Amino acid sequence: MTWKSLNRFMTIKDADKHFSLEGLKINEQCFIRKEHKCDKIMGASKSCFIACPTNDELEPILALMSEKLTKVGIEPIIAVKERAYGQDIFCTKICGKIVESRFCIVILDDALQKKQNIPNPNVYYEYGLMTTMRKHIIPLQKENQKLAFNIQSYDTIKYNAKNIASELERAIRDAIGLTESKSKQNNEHSISDKSVLRAFELTGFELKNENWVLSDALRDTAFKGFGQYEKGFYAFVGKIDEQQDILTYLDDLDVVTYRSEKIFAELSEELKKQKKKFEEFKEAEIKIGSDVHQHTASVLFHDSNEMSPMEKSINSLQVKLDLMKTIYVAFISNLKSELVKGFLEKAKPIINDKKRYKIILSENNELLFGDIRVSLARSK
Repeated sequence: MTWKSLNRFMTIKDADKHFSLEGLKINEQCFIRKEHKCDKIMGASKSCFIACPTNDELEPILALMSEKLTKVGIEPIIAVKERAYGQDIFCTKICGKIVESRFCIVILDDALQKKQNIPNPNVYYEYGLMTTMRKHIIPLQKENQKLAFNIQSYDTIKYNAKNIASELERAIRDAIGLTESKSKQNNEHSISDKSVLRAFELTGFELKNENWVLSDALRDTAFKGFGQYEKGFYAFVGKIDEQQDILTYLDDLDVVTYRSEKIFAELSEELKKQKKKFEEFKEAEIKIGSDVHQHTASVLFHDSNEMSPMEKSINSLQVKLDLMKTIYVAFISNLKSELVKGFLEKAKPIINDKKRYKIILSENNELLFGDIRVSLARSK
């Protein structure tokens, strides 16, 4: 589940207000619209979102679904019957309901047009959203129809009039059991975000914001950035709460190191240019000594002990580069040791040719950054 309920860059002081629902994941950013904030809570309602075509023939099946879901305390949310007058229809009727649902059902029946079976694009789109949100999904399709080629490998219930009731009952029972088990497992393995951030703060780490030199390196990834200025290094920190987070961080590790190396190269080139320009002005001051150059020198170098604007710029670039000489890539996890070992075996080759990066993993609820020990408290 990675970092559950914080923006990528947020001060530790501002973080407290995001933890009134400890252990739940807030979907902060819209999946579709870049500028739209969502703030709906994943799995917050005891509901099941049902995606299906608009088809009168499905009414008996939808009624059966509603009955069986209601019987076990799950509210059925049928997309084609939802109303959202005066509201954002997609957000209110579809995406938001999927986010908040405990699990989903999708009916993949084709429409018959001119003796041809035509898949319903809206249903497949909603199926894709469910998959993106890692929802538990119960897919169904009439037994005499065929699935789209790219989902043929998925375990889909082929239903008919005789088996639909028993298949639905079994699938709903399994969905409830699996989502309950997953919720318990998340609580067991998850370490509180709040306690982690405070542990970092107490050991001198600063949670970085969007103005940080490496903010673009962590853009759209699951990592958070920290600076430790007393010891002089940066840290990319990941939080692995679920097995599926492993794949997320393997993908992200490759891109954050690539971007960081690119930023380091650009800063190094800029520093080289500024140093060269600085030396050229100094040489001009010494060799020519004209009034014009004396004026330029007074602006650039000052006669006082204070640094000139150009010297300050050079110094700032040098500090950034020095802090990037060592970048810890730290992972916090309480998953089973064999899963984590397998993850490390795949992660290490990604940074083998990049000497500045050091991968570390939490052990016994601690992270060791050189001689700095961060003690991680388990969430309660």
